[in-house]
Amino acid sequence: MLSDSLPVWQQQFTTSPVVEGKGVRALEFVSLNGNAWYAIYTHVNFERLVASALQAQGFEVFLPLMKGWDRRKGELVWKPAFPRYLFVHCRLTPAEWRAIKKTRGVLDFVGMSRPCPIPEEEIRSVRITLQGTDGEVEGHPFLKVGDKVEVIAGPLKGAVGYLLEVGKHHRLVVGIELLGQAVSATIDASMVRPLR
Repeated sequence: MLSDSLPVWQQQFTTSPVVEGKGVRALEFVSLNGNAWYAIYTHVNFERLVASALQAQGFEVFLPLMKGWDRRKGELVWKPAFPRYLFVHCRLTPAEWRAIKKTRGVLDFVGMSRPCPIPEEEIRSVRITLQGTDGEVEGHPFLKVGDKVEVIAGPLKGAVGYLLEVGKHHRLVVGIELLGQAVSATIDASMVRPLR
């Protein structure tokens, strides 16, 4: 059974102490000293190894974890909220860039042709969400109106269409382009995935 304490990886890779509040374990935020957050893309299942190695090199690392069901173990476990990604807080000098890139398990920084800093409020929002739900969140693809999607579960499984509305329940439009006709249905947000 899953322990009610904050997962070891979240304790180890956040520089602030764990504090109690209203029965929920929370992270106390520290002020960020002018550095920026960067997303690191890793090999499959290397998030913890990379986080440990970067932390050992003195980097501030944030590996967001959520509760999820492990089919092999048949129990709830802590797993990365963003599979294959973690976040590092640094100035990203050439020496830091090389040190991070040479770390075993690191594939690349996230960004177009160069690492792009992630706004501090986005990192804070992820921390607040995980804190406020005690890790009981669901991963979800980032979808917007007009995206082409495929239904992956339920009675509409296999249907392909476009999102007309995005919310707790999405409005999916499925049509025949050649005829210029379509039908729409309301579907749970967890039942669609984006098509690229």
